Amino acid sequence: MRRLHLKLFYLRTRYKREPQGVTARTLGVRPATMSHLEQGRSMPTLPMLFALCRHYDVTPTYLLDDDRPIEPQPRDRWTEREAVICRGDWLEVPEGAAIKTADGVWLCPVMGGARFYDSTAQAQRMLCRSKDEAIELEQSLRNAEKGRDDSLDELLRKELLAQRKPRTKKKASSEVAANGKAEGGSEFAAEGM
Repeated sequence: MRRLHLKLFYLRTRYKREPQGVTARTLGVRPATMSHLEQGRSMPTLPMLFALCRHYDVTPTYLLDDDRPIEPQPRDRWTEREAVICRGDWLEVPEGAAIKTADGVWLCPVMGGARFYDSTAQAQRMLCRSKDEAIELEQSLRNAEKGRDDSLDELLRKELLAQRKPRTKKKASSEVAANGKAEGGSEFAAEGM
């Protein structure tokens, strides 16, 4: 994260082209905070990091990875973070979009809004006979993913609640002594009876 401050300065001055005070006001921080971040004197908190990512439309990976160039690439866009494909995914492209190179390699453009599938969903997609079926499949896959995410969220919340220690308040010794004297002179007066 040696270059985080340079990236923040670049994004504000070259990408957004806004004064430091405007950025600070937009993010809800003091201009001095922005100055410290851009000069490398302090590091952003996690909420601040996400605010910076949304404001500049960049991913946290771009900001924190020193091996990434200072100028963000298209893959570094916050708005495109859901559209990242991985090894093993299948990309949907229009007919004729893939081209073969002279050495036998197929090249295919990745276009904004293109759908991609994991290997299981790809097998289901192959069985779709119409565009409507494909749209329905995509919606069901999205709903299933959201359902899995919601159930995992609930499970993790329950686990965290179960790990919390019970809150028991211990009476201060002066409180106990005062209560004991008021009830009969000592803490153990009630036990003797």
